[in-house]
Amino acid sequence: MQDRIFGDREKAMEEAYFRQEDAKLLDKLRQEAQLHEIAFALGEKLHVDNPDLLRRVRQLGITVETAPALFLAPLVQVAWADGSVGREEHDAVLRLARGRGVEIGSPGYAQLVDWLDIRPPDKVFNTAVEVLKAGFAVLPPSEREERLQRIVDACHEVARAAGGGLIDQLLRLGNSVSNPETTMLDRITKALRKRT
Repeated sequence: MQDRIFGDREKAMEEAYFRQEDAKLLDKLRQEAQLHEIAFALGEKLHVDNPDLLRRVRQLGITVETAPALFLAPLVQVAWADGSVGREEHDAVLRLARGRGVEIGSPGYAQLVDWLDIRPPDKVFNTAVEVLKAGFAVLPPSEREERLQRIVDACHEVARAAGGGLIDQLLRLGNSVSNPETTMLDRITKALRKRT
């Protein structure tokens, strides 16, 4: 009986710890914290309830300092959708990153620049989606949808940046998003919204 009492007490303490980590992350997400602050809170949460995902993130070479880039990896994936990153896409990704508090010269910014120069492996993009979903899982459904939509909108902005010149736009009949980019946008949107 004493073992059961200790077991119940241990389980209650563990559940309280999980709730505390969720609350920390929720607070950071709700206060529109900088991406590096969210990265730290999410790292703590993953350490507690998804150590396998945290291990995979670390195996990719992502640290707390470079984690803001991981949150923006879907933008990079769209930029690479048609096989290369044009100047407009490159600039759009970095402008959007700066708008989300990723400072020029920071490790996260440097990681984005590296990914825009040399395409990262698909497992970076796949892991990024898993991390985003894990972070947003603590949000109520309406807030979760709003956050996901912000990412999707930013991805669309990167795709539109690649619109090219007037002739390119005319050949696409006014649609400044290429077929590979459209396919990638659909894939990212479905992956972010898919329930696990």
